[in-house]
Formats: sequence, C-alpha cells, structure tokens
Amino acid sequence: MRMTRTLTVALAMATALPQIGSAQMWRPFKDAWFWGVKVGGMDYNSGTTTHQQAPLGGVDWMITRSRGGLYVSFSQALFSDQAAILTNVDPADTLPRLINLKNMRRVDMAAMVFPGTGTFAHPYAGIGFSLKQIIDAQSADPNYTSQAQYSATQSYIGELRTGASPFFILGSQFRMPGFSVFFQGTASPAQKNMFLYNGKAFHLTYEAGLRYNVGSSIEKM
Repeated sequence: MRMTRTLTVALAMATALPQIGSAQMWRPFKDAWFWGVKVGGMDYNSGTTTHQQAPLGGVDWMITRSRGGLYVSFSQALFSDQAAILTNVDPADTLPRLINLKNMRRVDMAAMVFPGTGTFAHPYAGIGFSLKQIIDAQSADPNYTSQAQYSATQSYIGELRTGASPFFILGSQFRMPGFSVFFQGTASPAQKNMFLYNGKAFHLTYEAGLRYNVGSSIEKM
C-alpha cells in the first residue's frame, strides 16, 4: 500500500513538473516577485591582507515593475583573517593588538532599473545600501596589562565589526524552463571605520544563482 502511494505521488509530480516549467517560462518578467538563491565570492581587503577571496552564499528577493523595482539580499561570506588596532590607553600600550576575524553577514537593499528588457534576457542595475557585520571578532592575545586596555579593546571591536555603506549592483537574468538563471556583480565602498579596510577603494562580489517567479507583484482586480 505504501509503495502504491509512493508511486502515485511520484507520477503526479512527474506529470506536474512540465506544467510548472511551462508556467514559469511564460510568466512575465515585469510586475513579478522573484525568490532566489546564490553562490559566489567576495574580494576584500583587511589591515593585514589585500585582495583576499572568500566564498559566499545567500538568498535574495527581487520585485519588478515595468522599468524599476526593489532588490533585497541576505548573504554570508566565509573567511578567517586578522586586523590590528592600537588602543593607546596607557604608556605600555605601544604595539598594535591583533584581532582575529571570522566570517561576515551582510544585508543589501537597492532600487533597481531594467534597461532593454527582452523576452529571455533581462539586464538590470541598482543602487542602495549595504549593512555588514563581522560575525566573530576576538583578540588574538587574551592578556591585557590593565582593565582600561581590555575595555578599550572591546570598545574598538564593537565599533569596527559593523558598518553600512552605499551599494551598487549590475547583472542580468535569463529565463529558462522552470526558473531563471542570473549573474551579477556588486561593489560597496570600503569604510575607514570598519575592520575590512586597508585603504583600498571597494569590496567586490561576483555571484550566480537561480530565481523562481512566485507570482505577480501587483494586486489584480
């Protein structure tokens, strides 16, 4: 009986998949709501390294209208690195203190434009802001000469592990049976008041993924 049910469900899914793919294929790009998953890499700089590459993954949402839309993304980059800070709270505190950094979360939001949208290819560009946070930041040397030095170090860590900056995105989405494939790149200016800074101008990402059209982004009467 259980085997019969399994075969029935499998047959129903096999019958439905072409219909779902066909429905996706002909759903319009404009006035749509897309959910997506993505993977890629981040090019970043820190106080001790330059142009390091970190793998990243995440999810995104894109709402489209005739010419513009909205993009929201959550992603996480995986890396281990170090930064150096100098607290200067007492005469003995003359050397930089190394801070171990691990992984970064980011939330991106952008207003989008869709120039030259065709039947199957849909280029896009956007501008917005990016909120970034180092997930784990700890002193590489747990020994402190005073309570003031410890407090100053923790204050620097709290201040420098999070930041916000402008965010730029450029990419293109290609309609396929059942889903859409996209490729995109992003750039956000490096911030002087955050750990991942060593004078270089931008943090860059390169991403690819799949998006699924979940339906219309407007209420139909």
